Amino acid sequence: MVPAGAFMMGSPDTEWGSRNDETQHKVTLTHPFYLAAYEVTQAQWAAVMGNNPSFLYNCPDCPVESISWFEAVNFCNALSRKMGFPAAYSVRDTIVTWNRASDGLRLPTEAEWEYACRAGTTSVFSTGDCLGTEQANYLGYDPQKGCPKGMWRGQAIEVGSFPPNPWDLHDMHGNVSEWCWDRHGFPTNAAATDPTGPDRGPERVIRGGNWHELGRNCRSAARQKAFPDQQFTHVGLRLARSMPQEAGGR
Repeated sequence: MVPAGAFMMGSPDTEWGSRNDETQHKVTLTHPFYLAAYEVTQAQWAAVMGNNPSFLYNCPDCPVESISWFEAVNFCNALSRKMGFPAAYSVRDTIVTWNRASDGLRLPTEAEWEYACRAGTTSVFSTGDCLGTEQANYLGYDPQKGCPKGMWRGQAIEVGSFPPNPWDLHDMHGNVSEWCWDRHGFPTNAAATDPTGPDRGPERVIRGGNWHELGRNCRSAARQKAFPDQQFTHVGLRLARSMPQEAGGR
């Protein structure tokens, strides 16, 4: 369980790699929530969906990838039904509505994701101001500025192969990036409570480092975006769930 709390989302201008869509601002999350310790694996996906779309095929404990945002949403609903939870999403063609009264499985919001990634830290990474390749699976040949170089594995590997962050969450800075619920937008420096992203916009947010990203793109504040029907060999998902006693109040 990830506790409720407040944190500074985004990055200061002085942080190497900071971009203009990372404006730092205070965010308060008023409800605790569940977040999976690991990224969804190929085996888990196949057990629910009956297929394995991954480019790195036949690695059951590797994260599933090459899935679109729409496919991630459908997986959340399918697994919710399989486990006896109400579906978190209503889907009609390309229109997806989040039923926030549901405690079904879902994608984390972007704010939930960064809050959990930071796990109480304020440094560039949850590991400090540097990220070693013994701590995450990323393109270690090009680390954060001023940090030592490491190796490049050239592909995703089994989930949980590296130590977790302070809140026992694995692979937040590497392996595959992860789809979030939010549409992409440009935040201001205004404080926000339980944000869920803009109401409109064509692209969805992707968070987290991955096996072929530069160090600066694995930072806790780093953001990516893509159209919801796009698929990438370095993007998968991590499951979230609202706490049952809190779901009706969201």
